[in-house]
Amino acid sequence: MRRVMNSKLAAPIIILALLVVLILAIVTRWHANPGVASNQLRPPGTSQVTDTSTPEATQQLQVSAWLRPTTTDPTRYAIAFGTTIWTYDSTVHSYADWQDAVTAFANPLESPDAGRIARSMLPYASQWEDLKVHDARATARDVTAATTPELQALGRDPRAPAGWHGFVVRGTQETVADGEKTETARHVTVGVICRPRCTFWSATNELPQ
Repeated sequence: MRRVMNSKLAAPIIILALLVVLILAIVTRWHANPGVASNQLRPPGTSQVTDTSTPEATQQLQVSAWLRPTTTDPTRYAIAFGTTIWTYDSTVHSYADWQDAVTAFANPLESPDAGRIARSMLPYASQWEDLKVHDARATARDVTAATTPELQALGRDPRAPAGWHGFVVRGTQETVADGEKTETARHVTVGVICRPRCTFWSATNELPQ
């Protein structure tokens, strides 16, 4: 895992050390089989069907899925972030397009490193090349965001950033590779700051414990 060195991001790490609950400001790589990354085209336990969607329909879905909402609702913002990191089309968009869409959730005025942390939730560039080989694309459905007692405790700590909210975002990623569709359960823990408009703060694939 990569360490976040920016002083503004140190607050969540300090809270973590004191409460021993969750790493919210440490960057981790994409966890648990990102689509077809690492040549795992059909993850064990996932369902498989023949894809019948058209490229045009898929592209429209992804452009919509990548929209960053302007909102004061942290739940909505967290759901939108999860949807964006689980949605792509290697036959239409570039890796840079996807990175730009994810980076847009962060505000450099709130945290200079937030954009880099947001992008760390995507697969690596080498994994993206693997996705392209298989003409892979993916969409997210049934995406939800819920807080936990551990995340609520972090939010109440006086050292937490003002307006901070933590959520476990879950959803189902539907991936199509080589014309075959698989479904994989995904999760990400997301920190959002709303002052009052919401922006991305931190994320990790670790779950609160």
